[in-house]
Amino acid sequence: MKNLLSDSDYTKGWDNRFGVTAVVGKVSKIECTDKGANVRVIMPDRLDHDDNPLISKPIPVLQIASRAKKSFAVPRQNDNVLLVKLPNGTGNYAVIGSFYTSKDPPPVTDPNLDYVIYDDGSTMQFDASTGELTWKIKGDLLLENEKDFTIKQQGDFNVETQGNVSVKPEGDMDLLASGDVHVQGGTLKLTGPLRIEGDITHFGNMTTSGRHTDSLGPHAAARREEDLIARIEALERRVTELEATRGT
Repeated sequence: MKNLLSDSDYTKGWDNRFGVTAVVGKVSKIECTDKGANVRVIMPDRLDHDDNPLISKPIPVLQIASRAKKSFAVPRQNDNVLLVKLPNGTGNYAVIGSFYTSKDPPPVTDPNLDYVIYDDGSTMQFDASTGELTWKIKGDLLLENEKDFTIKQQGDFNVETQGNVSVKPEGDMDLLASGDVHVQGGTLKLTGPLRIEGDITHFGNMTTSGRHTDSLGPHAAARREEDLIARIEALERRVTELEATRGT
């Protein structure tokens, strides 16, 4: 009992045994360079000779990995952080994590959520109870892949955008569907050779500057145009013959 009391401040209700090795503070400055992901931390419980809270020198932030697999994440300014004392110097610490308080509450309270909210308001959320993954990105979204990219979807697959959609494959592009394929919008423009296997049903007018060819030959509209040209040429020849006859 005597040793327990000597290691504890029973008047204030906390344990003093780790008062030097573990320190709570707030990030005062972020100092990240190509040599390390560091921050400076204000330590309210550690005072200098003028009774001002100590501010650490740049100290490292604990990462998940830093060699072959490299991760990078640093707390923001004014974040609550927990420091541990390192054995290689009186002022050497390391930030091992951040935490929430009643004054700085968490953004969500459901323990089934893995949740991140960024400075610009973008969020990433995974709900372990439903398996639902939600990304809400404020800026551009870039996906770069050097090999095959496969999407297998058992339910509906919806793409909704208020801007333009561009698909620019360097090779072939196959659109395979066991059911109907519906294209709805304003003007549909198809440039270049287009090969469609199966029936096509369209409603409304169709305007083309080229000619249609099916298994029976040129499209009916093209044949009508050829017939009209042939009739005009025949009439022109007939007129020429009549004019020659009148001249004689």
